[in-house]
Amino acid sequence: MCTTLRRRALAVLAGGAVAVSTAVAAAPTASAAPTPSTAAAGQWLSAQLTNGVVHNDQWDYDDFGLTLDVLGALRALDVQPAVQQQILSTVTSRVDEYVESTWEGVTTFYPASAGKLALAVDAAGGDVASVGGRDLVAQIEAATNDETGESSDTYGLFGQTFATRGLIAGGSDEAATSVGYVAAQQCADGTFRQVLTAPCPEVPEIDTTAAALHTLVDAREAGLTVDAAVVDRAVAAIAAAQGADGSFVGNGVPNTNSTGLAAAALSRAGRATEATKAATWVARHQVTEATGGKLAAQAGAIAYDQAALTAGAEDGIDEFAIDQWVRASAQAAPALAVLSSPKASVSVPKFVRSGSALKVSASGLAAGWSSTARVAGGSTARTVVPAAGRATFTVRVPKGTARRAVVVGDSTGRAVASTSVQVLAAKKLRVSSKAKVRRAKVQKVVVRGLVAGEPVRVYYRGKLVKRGVATKTGTYTYRLKVGKRIGKAKVIVRGAYSERNGVRVFRVVK
Repeated sequence: MCTTLRRRALAVLAGGAVAVSTAVAAAPTASAAPTPSTAAAGQWLSAQLTNGVVHNDQWDYDDFGLTLDVLGALRALDVQPAVQQQILSTVTSRVDEYVESTWEGVTTFYPASAGKLALAVDAAGGDVASVGGRDLVAQIEAATNDETGESSDTYGLFGQTFATRGLIAGGSDEAATSVGYVAAQQCADGTFRQVLTAPCPEVPEIDTTAAALHTLVDAREAGLTVDAAVVDRAVAAIAAAQGADGSFVGNGVPNTNSTGLAAAALSRAGRATEATKAATWVARHQVTEATGGKLAAQAGAIAYDQAALTAGAEDGIDEFAIDQWVRASAQAAPALAVLSSPKASVSVPKFVRSGSALKVSASGLAAGWSSTARVAGGSTARTVVPAAGRATFTVRVPKGTARRAVVVGDSTGRAVASTSVQVLAAKKLRVSSKAKVRRAKVQKVVVRGLVAGEPVRVYYRGKLVKRGVATKTGTYTYRLKVGKRIGKAKVIVRGAYSERNGVRVFRVVK
């Protein structure tokens, strides 16, 4: 077998290690705006492309299948639209290199690859019957047994699901038979077997089961007849295989590939609780701005498992490790779309002195990602949010008296919480009263020039006699008992800060 063929066979047979995110791209529903984790995942995956494809430097070849995995992830996350278009244009222009190979004069067509590309083209609104001069659906049909529905050279059920989904996407008359073939591979426990020539394994094959479930759901959505019991058993089997921490095992270890596939499948099946739990586990293995170490420049990447995350922090990602990181990230990233953005809130003091520092407290932020706080007309502060999702910022407010907006944003630049603060500058308050008042009587003191809700302190003859709050119109009225002492009397009124004050002198008479 030539090198290209061997790589292709190993890629499909590896199952979970290289499972295709295009299979789950339509499953999670991305939020209206990217979150810090989805945006970073999209940026990191996009950075792994060379001229629109993922190039494997270790073996020096363009990996079109993995490139479509990246496309599927970007589409599922609803990020990087220009990169999505670049990928699709590049792969379709080189379709011959991807869907077939020639060795010693024999050309082999790969219906799984054709189906995977057909899904990508169909999702973009293209014509799967005309891709780079090829009718992908017709070619998949030609490689599929009319009676059994099995396609050739798929290297197991995982690859078969792509061929089948390609037929579904193209509206093929042979799609129903192919779907029936996939459904027939279900085991007694509800999972699906990967190796078509072997009995059902003792250890559930979650990756293959998730891929089969997507195929069945695709078929049902296309109007094909699908046994509901088969779907229900598959969903139940995936849910039953979930670990207490939300993870799923593949290749003998809990990993983000299997967990990402399962999260997307569960989400599509309406099992939101289990899907969210799985997606949360995936998110814990994503490199964030808080990760640091030698992964400091790799924010957005998703490690295959904890061992890979630890090794990456210590040694970085070299040419031998990058392939696993890209595959894990492309497959696991769609699960991040399952997670809803936390509900952020922000609080500030009611008043702040003009030109001074303001403490901004926020909660419900995306942990591990940077967040900013800015005050209109003033400064902006940035910090990386700790694990608890709470952060404190210090910003400087502008000079002058005005109500200023305070906005907290996430690492994507999106505002996630806002409030306002009343900035107060120095001011001479207007204090009015009668010029004379008889002793032991009441003097009406009226203060103007305050802002609504501003705290007020009234001093009479050097002593604090009253605390209050200004009205909505910025006034404050106090009826002062002047006492029996006659002569000049001074009233000093202070607002929120000592430099906001006013004085009134009157006489107490007999």
